[in-house]
Amino acid sequence: MVVNGSSNLFRMVRARLAPPALACALVFGGTAFAGASDAVDQSLLQIEQAGPRLKATPSMVAKIAKAARDQGIAAAPETEAILELAVRASFKPDAMSDGILDAVAETGGATVDPAVFAKAVAAFEEGRAKVARMYEAQDQAAAKDIETRLADTGTGPRITQLADLMASPDLAVETAFTGQVMYVALEAFENSSAAELASAPQDKLQAEMKGVMEQLRARIENEKPVPKDVARTDEKSRLAFILATLPSEDLSVLSDFYASAAGKAKRQALVDAYKQASDQANTKMLGVYFAELADYLKANPRAQQ
Repeated sequence: MVVNGSSNLFRMVRARLAPPALACALVFGGTAFAGASDAVDQSLLQIEQAGPRLKATPSMVAKIAKAARDQGIAAAPETEAILELAVRASFKPDAMSDGILDAVAETGGATVDPAVFAKAVAAFEEGRAKVARMYEAQDQAAAKDIETRLADTGTGPRITQLADLMASPDLAVETAFTGQVMYVALEAFENSSAAELASAPQDKLQAEMKGVMEQLRARIENEKPVPKDVARTDEKSRLAFILATLPSEDLSVLSDFYASAAGKAKRQALVDAYKQASDQANTKMLGVYFAELADYLKANPRAQQ
C-alpha cells in the first residue's frame, strides 16, 4: 500500500480522530467511583466519548458556516456569532453528561469486572492516539499492520461486529444531525421569510422549531453538510482502525461486554439519553438563535434583503 494524500486508509480517518482521552479518564468529574457498576458506566461513556462530543459542539459552528459559504450561503460573521451564542446557551455538556450517566446507571449492574473493562478502555484510548499519530506521520508500517489485522479472517469479522455494537456510530449521527440544524439556521437567514420567522411570537416559534426538527430527522436526501448515513459509516471505519490496534485479550473483553444483555441495555440507554438531550438542546438552540436574530434584524434592517 502506498501512503499518500489519496490513500483510502488515511482519507477515512482524516479529521475524524478525537484527541487522546488518556488524560481525561474520568470525563465526568474527578470523584471516586461509587461502586463497580458506576465504574463500568464511567468507562462506557469514556470509550464512546459522550462528554467530549458534547463539549466540542460550539466548535462546530465555524465548520458549518464554512460549509454553508461553500454552498453559496452568505453566512455573515454576525449570524455566525449569533449561532455560536445560541449553541453555548443551549448545550450544557456537564449537565447533559450527568443526565446520560444517570440513564445508563438505571439499567443496573454489568457482568464485567470493572478493572478489566477499564484496562480494555485504556487500550482503546491508546489505540486512538496511535491511529492519530499514524495519520499525521503517514506511517506505512503502522497502516499495513492495521490493514493486515482487518483482513484477517478471524480477527477482522470480530472487529466489524464490535464496531457495529458500539454506540459511537449512533452518537456520530447525532453530531451530524446537530450540524444539519445549524446549517438550516444559517440558511434561513438567506430566505425571504427570515425576518417574519425571527419576529414570530415565541409560542409560534417553538411550534415551527418542532416541525423543523421532525423534518430534519426524517430527511434522507439533500442532507447538509454531512448526511447521517455517511457520519455513521465513517465512524464505524474509525472505530475499526482503532480496534485493530488492541491486544486480543482487550478486544475480547470489549466484544463480550457489548454482546452481553447488560452491555446492550447500557449501550441503548446511552444512545437514547444522548439523543433526547441532543433534541432538547437543538430545539432550544433554534429558539435562542431566532430570538437573537430578530433583535439583529431590527437593528440592521438591510440584512433582511
